[in-house]
Amino acid sequence: MRLWLGLVLILGSMFAGAYLLSAGEQTITVWRAAANLAVGDAPVVEPISVRLDDSALAYIPASSPPLGRMRVPVAVGALLPAAAVGAGEPATGRLITVAVDSLHAPVGLDAGDVVDVWVTAGDANESSTPALILAQAHVQAVDRDNLGVGGEIPVVLAIDRERVAPIIAASSGKISLVEVPFAAQSSGADDRS
Repeated sequence: MRLWLGLVLILGSMFAGAYLLSAGEQTITVWRAAANLAVGDAPVVEPISVRLDDSALAYIPASSPPLGRMRVPVAVGALLPAAAVGAGEPATGRLITVAVDSLHAPVGLDAGDVVDVWVTAGDANESSTPALILAQAHVQAVDRDNLGVGGEIPVVLAIDRERVAPIIAASSGKISLVEVPFAAQSSGADDRS
């Protein structure tokens, strides 16, 4: 009798312990960034199961897809906060193609990158100080297969409608694109000078 009572107590405590441990390890499946996501990007995400406890409401569950565009930058591998994704950008944006000499664009420039647009006015015979004409422009496309007459790379930028005229005016000078590191990207505010 003692033997059976001991076995029941041991088995009962094992099942109670397993239940308590499994209750403490409940996970939820949420989205995490599959790539560095800049402001204005469409979310590129993958599901991951994590234990979040009380903070679970701050993240988008994998059962509902993230809709809209990025409001703030999110690094690759980071969980996707619900506040980081919102409605698409207002319809005031425009796409503009600029011709950039291959030596005046970052190596590996690709869609999704964020760049500052600088222009050096004048011709090659006179020296001129470069001027920042647009900060944190989003690169939409880079077409390295269709080079311009002088070997320029066509780069498509997403910009505000008000910035179209300065970009077109700058096209008579030498345009340089400077990549903005992911950590230095702002929440979409233009730091124009």
